[in-house]
Amino acid sequence: MDVAAGTTTVKRNRIRLVFFAVMTLSALLSVQVDAAQNLLVNGDFSKGSDNRPAGWRTETWIDLQTTTFSWIPPFGSDSGEVEISNDKLNDSRWVQSTTLSPGLYYAGVEIFTHGVPVQSWAGALISIGDQGVASLDVKGNGNWSKREVFFTVGRQHTKVDVKLRLAGFLNFAVGQAFFRNAVLFKIDRAPEGALVLDLDNTQRLWAGSRWTLVPIGLLLVAAILIGWRMLDIPAGDETFGR
Repeated sequence: MDVAAGTTTVKRNRIRLVFFAVMTLSALLSVQVDAAQNLLVNGDFSKGSDNRPAGWRTETWIDLQTTTFSWIPPFGSDSGEVEISNDKLNDSRWVQSTTLSPGLYYAGVEIFTHGVPVQSWAGALISIGDQGVASLDVKGNGNWSKREVFFTVGRQHTKVDVKLRLAGFLNFAVGQAFFRNAVLFKIDRAPEGALVLDLDNTQRLWAGSRWTLVPIGLLLVAAILIGWRMLDIPAGDETFGR
């Protein structure tokens, strides 16, 4: 008996077995991902009309003609996208509202930016509401980047706004931001080491105790003053808003 040949055959069989196990595990993981229900309606931006994706609306901190929103339908192998363009400083976002039950959640989106200064206080990101539960942002000019945030919900029937935004709460920015493949999943556990934010605590912090109302009021006053300067309208001009 050729011992060397037998040893080689055993090694090949082990390699094939390992390869088969890896492929099987990958297939199972793929099935789990595909089976996960995206809680966002039209998160792939495949449906829409009149330059608006179905299920989404727009918001801005300041109503400016220099802020525009666009829907880019799927084309060929390219998925649908939404775009925000701020020619002047603003906080602008695509928004979808939904209601969540208690549990752990993952929100994510792919982002591409152009002309967003790296020194901006905030770039393009995904957030749950406006205060605290948000991903890292994307600035400058670059390729598509994935951004995500993990968060918990403790109360039944919690209403949330998922926001794909250019700039943050009271942190304005200029430039263009493109978003695609937005998802919101309810999950069993977060990856090891991932930062998990508490949505309930964040909402309670901003709910309106007498101590939190003071800094909120100061922030709003600052935002109004910034807005007046951005619009180049004197604070005493009573024709504004007519």
